[in-house]
Amino acid sequence: MTSTWTKECTICCDDIPITDFTISTTKCNHSICRKCLLKNINYLLNAKGKTDIECLTSDCHEIMEYEDIKRVVDKDLFERYDHLCFRQAIRKMPDFRWCKNPTCGSGQEHFEQDKAPIMICFACKQKTCYTHDVPWHEGRTCAQYDLEKATTEGATIDAINRETKPCPKCQIRIFKNGGCSHMTCTTSGCGYEFCWLCGADYKKIFKDGNSHHEKTCELYNRSAYRF
Repeated sequence: MTSTWTKECTICCDDIPITDFTISTTKCNHSICRKCLLKNINYLLNAKGKTDIECLTSDCHEIMEYEDIKRVVDKDLFERYDHLCFRQAIRKMPDFRWCKNPTCGSGQEHFEQDKAPIMICFACKQKTCYTHDVPWHEGRTCAQYDLEKATTEGATIDAINRETKPCPKCQIRIFKNGGCSHMTCTTSGCGYEFCWLCGADYKKIFKDGNSHHEKTCELYNRSAYRF
């Protein structure tokens, strides 16, 4: 005779047949309805890519073991879990690198490390730079690649410093895209108006004239009353 006994699940608060409950982890033995447990595992694996799945019971932080997951989920979801566990494990290998061919998906250990930085993929034969973890920089040594990267990054920083300035009020950097030196910060909630050249407050300039520019500013005029 089939039992019709039910009990309330502490997670979904529904009355569930006792036969639909299972322990969350073998370490804590908290009993959860299978539907809640599967929903949580599926979400963490597929939406978050997490393999450290805690017991759902409040204040319990025991992690579901490999065998716990295998006991609860179906074949497809377990394969997803197994695949993520494998990828996370090999990421911890210091000599491991993924192939940089976007259509490949393979990876391998490169025991020569920085001494012989060209890693050739066993699967697709694409070359990867072990040292920089990028597609191999053909025609350039690692030292030359470092120099080129430093030069490019330095030029980018110089360009940002030339073409942007921090708003004197909110300090968020803004671009000047032509026009006069009267700037208005477009950052939400700011709207501060200032001189691009010296940072002076344009409300004071409009009210009392160009004497409110900094004395080193080319727009400064001590005798001018109005802008």
